[in-house]
Amino acid sequence: MHPLLNKKGFILDVDGVICRGRRPIEEGIKAVKKLKDLGKKIIFVSNNSTRSRRIFVDRFSSFGLDVCEDEVLLATFATARFIARERRNAKVFTTGESGLIEELELAGIRVVDYDEAEYLVVGSNREINYEIMTKALRLCLRRDVRYIATNPDRIFPGEDGPIPGTGMIIGALYWMTGRMPDVIIGKPSEVIMREALRMLGLRAEDVVVVGDQIEIDVQAGRAIGAETLLVLSGVTTRDNLNEKIQKFGKPDYILNHLGELFD
Repeated sequence: MHPLLNKKGFILDVDGVICRGRRPIEEGIKAVKKLKDLGKKIIFVSNNSTRSRRIFVDRFSSFGLDVCEDEVLLATFATARFIARERRNAKVFTTGESGLIEELELAGIRVVDYDEAEYLVVGSNREINYEIMTKALRLCLRRDVRYIATNPDRIFPGEDGPIPGTGMIIGALYWMTGRMPDVIIGKPSEVIMREALRMLGLRAEDVVVVGDQIEIDVQAGRAIGAETLLVLSGVTTRDNLNEKIQKFGKPDYILNHLGELFD
């Protein structure tokens, strides 16, 4: 039996571990079912900033996985909870899509135009345009506005190859203003990982953090002192593995895919 199967809980990345966009990774799906059969606590933690938890639960269902919203922690939901704790009824302008807006509004946050906003919330948007970037720029230049980024991802693993992540917008704003976000919520930030531990009701030593990127998922596990498992079914592959290890350090465990836990 693989030593990681002694852990009580699994914090699992989604893109690159369970699926690539809308296409499931069969080995990952089967492994999750086996982990659930063993009674392991599972939470899916994703830096995805375009979807709500409801949308993700529907997607998991299409993969044949029975998952409830309390087992899903997205950067959208974590961002909404973070802001709601800081300021009730906060007024926010966001670059993000409907999934992020949905989670913000469910948390009691008002999504407004840029000239009313107290917060700038940067998230991915596949229909980003000049007008949205202009509004984000003007807010970023205002030091009285709190600047929150849903995640720092430069790229995301799409169905047919890498696609731009939220880092594209963060980078553009930094190039124009010299300002980085006041807080980054998603991995490798400790913010979203502490939220995952709270939702699981477990300590860091009781869980393993699983993902497909050393610089994102493995670093996130290290941030909370948890053991880490890198799978090579997403962004990191055998071709770029050594380069990543030299730059970011070696994970505790490396497998080709999540299913190898049971091989």
